[in-house]
Amino acid sequence: MTMLHLEAGPDGHPQARVHLGPRLPDSLRRYLTCDGHIKVIGEIGGVAVNVGRAQHIVPDRTRIVVEHRDGGCRVPGCDRRRRTHVHHMVHWEDGGPTDTANLICLCPAHHRMHHRGRLGIQGDADRPDGLVFTDPYGRRLTGHPRPTPPQDPTTGPTSAWQPPLGEPLHTKWVQFDPPPSPN
Repeated sequence: MTMLHLEAGPDGHPQARVHLGPRLPDSLRRYLTCDGHIKVIGEIGGVAVNVGRAQHIVPDRTRIVVEHRDGGCRVPGCDRRRRTHVHHMVHWEDGGPTDTANLICLCPAHHRMHHRGRLGIQGDADRPDGLVFTDPYGRRLTGHPRPTPPQDPTTGPTSAWQPPLGEPLHTKWVQFDPPPSPN
């Protein structure tokens, strides 16, 4: 199973990204969406439609949206992108909704720190700069707010490398060592 996020691009045409990964070329997007099973996640103004207080466990659809939005652990300076937990900032048992504004991705270490009282988290997770993280003494944590997203493959590398031109190989200029013996 491959998870894709289909979004409208700046020109209004559809674009696809691999879940937690790079943007796909249009030809590959068309191929993968031609005959695939699709689960629709509705958005209004770029924010996924929320499930409210009806569910305690984060539904798969909401989890996918939160992971895609956060791109990894949201704690400043943490570069963990995969195997994150989706955490209720205001805990469900304390009246917190299972809405994207109240859910963030945390790596297992930061999730444990928060539940042990060593990491404070407040704010609106739907806003890129809407969260405040504090240490046990109330001091604000600073640093890079989230992992850098992967580069789009459509931009290509910027190096000056040129592929081989197809000229013949002159073996007198190249020496190949024999493979080592297994003994």
